[in-house]
Amino acid sequence: MSTVRAANEQLYRKLLTERYGSLARLEAERYPVTTDPAGVAAGASEEQWRRQVRDIATRYGWRLQYHTADSRRSDPGWPDEVFGHVGQRRTLFVEFKTDTGRIRPAQREWLSHLADSGFEVAVWRPRDLPTVLEVLGPARRRATLPPNFRRATP
Repeated sequence: MSTVRAANEQLYRKLLTERYGSLARLEAERYPVTTDPAGVAAGASEEQWRRQVRDIATRYGWRLQYHTADSRRSDPGWPDEVFGHVGQRRTLFVEFKTDTGRIRPAQREWLSHLADSGFEVAVWRPRDLPTVLEVLGPARRRATLPPNFRRATP
């Protein structure tokens, strides 16, 4: 009897996936991350904040994620993380900063260029958690640079 039940459950999961997409995404929409109950984001280091957002992205189906492991050997200015969502056909470039972190000129140049080229680009700080959830979550808000972002001068 338990093999029949297991087979039915497997068939049910397959049908759900075919109709609605990733079950992980469905679970994330059913139980969204809406707050930061432990206050992890507040006062987090840039790396802690990046990892927290990466976990949120994973919950919402952003399967393609790229982070340069050692930026000291890379050209300066490239954003910290690139997220890709296959189902939504979206690519998102994100620079992470602490609430007091500053954007370097090379970062400003890359972020400006990517945004001007039509990509979704964001600078996210721990205080931006509600925006992060709107961009990565079911609301699918388009990521943009902050209104006070000064473009790189040509």
